[in-house]
Amino acid sequence: MQAGEPGDVIKEKLLDGLEVSLWDRWEVHQDGTLTQVITTIEEKYPGLEVRDIMRGNTPLYFHAIMTAPGKESEKKEALSSSVRKLTESEQEDYVDLNITCVRKDDPEHKIIKGVPPVRVWFKTV
Repeated sequence: MQAGEPGDVIKEKLLDGLEVSLWDRWEVHQDGTLTQVITTIEEKYPGLEVRDIMRGNTPLYFHAIMTAPGKESEKKEALSSSVRKLTESEQEDYVDLNITCVRKDDPEHKIIKGVPPVRVWFKTV
């Protein structure tokens, strides 16, 4: 490498066979419910389990809160709501979400660092 050439981008290993960089973004082409978006991500990246979902600083779903006793109806309502409605993105083509994930086989359910943002497209691109 000569002076002035960029170095290799640093990658985070999320799972065996799944590495991401800070330049990555996952895309979901689905105008559906929060459950459908979660399912799409978990099917596309087997071994990951989505925990929390935020739009900017606004929480859409927090696993720890929604799985607490007495929160069953709130959890059901959040998961069955459309992402477009939850994010108030009626006029937008997409919304960018920040998610946290854990490894499905991790008994401690530690949050994985480096999960890229998710762009949910409402219209076919």
